[in-house]
Amino acid sequence: MSKNIKEMFIVAIFTAMLGQINFYPFGTEFRITIAVIIFPFLLMYFRNLTIADTAFLVAVFVLITRVVIDLWFYKLGFEAAFIRHMPSSFFYICYGITIDRLKFRANAEKPLQFLLILIFADIASNFLELILRKHFISNPFESILETVVITALIRSTMTLCLYWIIKSYNLIITKEEHQRRYHDLLLITAKMKSEIFFLKKSMQDIENAMSKSYGIYNKINDAVKLLDKDLEQIKSDSLELSIQIHEIKKDYNRIVLSMEKILPAREIGNTMKISDIFNVIQGQFIHYIESLNKDIKLSFKVKGDYDTDKYFIIISILNNLIQNSIEACIYDNSYINVISELDNNKVIFRVIDNGKEIPEEAKELIFEPGYTSKYDPNTGLVSTGLGLAHVKMLTEYLNGTINVKLYKREKEFTIIFSAEEILIRR
Repeated sequence: MSKNIKEMFIVAIFTAMLGQINFYPFGTEFRITIAVIIFPFLLMYFRNLTIADTAFLVAVFVLITRVVIDLWFYKLGFEAAFIRHMPSSFFYICYGITIDRLKFRANAEKPLQFLLILIFADIASNFLELILRKHFISNPFESILETVVITALIRSTMTLCLYWIIKSYNLIITKEEHQRRYHDLLLITAKMKSEIFFLKKSMQDIENAMSKSYGIYNKINDAVKLLDKDLEQIKSDSLELSIQIHEIKKDYNRIVLSMEKILPAREIGNTMKISDIFNVIQGQFIHYIESLNKDIKLSFKVKGDYDTDKYFIIISILNNLIQNSIEACIYDNSYINVISELDNNKVIFRVIDNGKEIPEEAKELIFEPGYTSKYDPNTGLVSTGLGLAHVKMLTEYLNGTINVKLYKREKEFTIIFSAEEILIRR
């Protein structure tokens, strides 16, 4: 997505520029820079970025920057400058892949593990660069090891400190806002609890009304044996039943009005771009997948951006589908692809994954409430089977359709809406 590409370029440019602040510890072409401090920090700041892809772009930018500087200022030939700086590019590729595979983002709240991952990545990447430069041939291993380890320790510690300083600063800035929201939440909760009382009262009234109704049914069913006093009782019960139902209606009407006052009204013109919706969902599920420690590649693609005021429903639909896909992805190298398309007068969403297969005979059942194939062997509990039923109801609420296609190694959920129902025309 375009926003991610911009952020990748920001990381690449900053890393390449800061790479010019350096020193040469061994009097050779091998340099130590402060760029390795900012590189992992920016990867933490832009959490939606794919680390391996960003590391490759950084490697390219570092190589181009250093080659251009050599050509412009030191008048070196292109081939000599390229050979001189190519090993540095491999440093960043190795560093990025290492911290990615060791899931350094998932360990951000564990300072010791986070620090050890950065130190290991720094040392491993430096040794790869030194090997490519054939540095060990003419330099003693002990002095190299000491310098590389000390450098890795210092740079990684500074990255950790920078991350926690920024995080603490953000906490201080947002503390007042959090307190205000907390007080608002308390007020809303109090109002909600009072509404629960009326809901419970209404439930009891409904129960009483049902009982009266059933009693009337039994008496009428035995109409042959009815006496005048029975008819009078039926009249009385019927009137009481009408009154009770009327009370239920008033209570529910009052609850609805009260809820509408509690919940803020949506402002006219409040819309979101589909690309922004995807960014919100992606950020949410990247953290979730990391917490599960699953090997899942989640990607989003927008084929034609647009504005919509139905973003709450779209987010709810996609959240349910992606959640289902994550639960179905039980193998290594799993992927989930989420695609939005504009096709003539239709808006199409596709959620594709290569997770656990759906049996062909279950295709017509998966959208039925209560149907599930999910079972937790640890707790003995089964899923409620309401996720896809909820998706279908929301889709049909917007006059859309949903279907699933089963392929040999993947499945695809396709949701189709009328463009008129979803798009905001400018």
